[in-house]
Amino acid sequence: MANAILRTVIGALVASTAVIGSAAQSATAQGFTGSFAPEQWELFNSSPAFPNIDNSQITINNIPLAPFNGSVDFTNAPDSLTLVGSNQSAILEQLGFSCNSPDLPVSVLFLCDTSFTTVFVTVPETSILSFDWDYTTADALGPAFDPFGFALGNFPPTDPNADGSFTELIDRSGSSQQSGTASVEVAANQIFGFQFGTADNQGGRATTIISQFQVRPINPPDEPVSVPEPMSAVAIAAITGLGLRLSKTARSGK
Repeated sequence: MANAILRTVIGALVASTAVIGSAAQSATAQGFTGSFAPEQWELFNSSPAFPNIDNSQITINNIPLAPFNGSVDFTNAPDSLTLVGSNQSAILEQLGFSCNSPDLPVSVLFLCDTSFTTVFVTVPETSILSFDWDYTTADALGPAFDPFGFALGNFPPTDPNADGSFTELIDRSGSSQQSGTASVEVAANQIFGFQFGTADNQGGRATTIISQFQVRPINPPDEPVSVPEPMSAVAIAAITGLGLRLSKTARSGK
């Protein structure tokens, strides 16, 4: 009987410790999983200079032109994602034009203008997002025309009410290859996105690989995480004393 009671108490202590360890382990999510799995993100290419143009309806020589053609690749998820900036002039070149062609139809001049490529997600709870980034650009003029960073907003970029801020991470006067680490606090239900700003859609694409992506939820002060309290030294001593008394009682046969 005494040993059974002791085993029950010690079992409760071990279970309590296991729950605390599990809670600590789940406090930080790593990689593109769960609420940040590939299917939770959305890609959007846009042109602030020509917001009302339906790119899909524009053609040259009856050949349809794609919208701004930035892309995202989750092939290596959950470890990383690769964001590729737009370079619309590549399509023009296939058709025998360039952004500087004197005979380029006026209707497609917007293809050589500014655009944004954003892969975004809704952050479900107030969290700190951290990540490593590795940037490179094929543009002969370097990164000046293809800045990379992250965007925060209260509406998706696909929404007419879209607003937000862009935080540039690269050094525009730096080399064609750059890397770094960033972290940002994002409020619950806010939109977070990795973003390229493409100045002229020509000269070569920029690419950024995002890795070591981590999400650490921030719990509001009035909503603490409910986890079992760790056993204090006094409680452990009391359990130990109880075990000794039970053991002595069992040995004396009382």
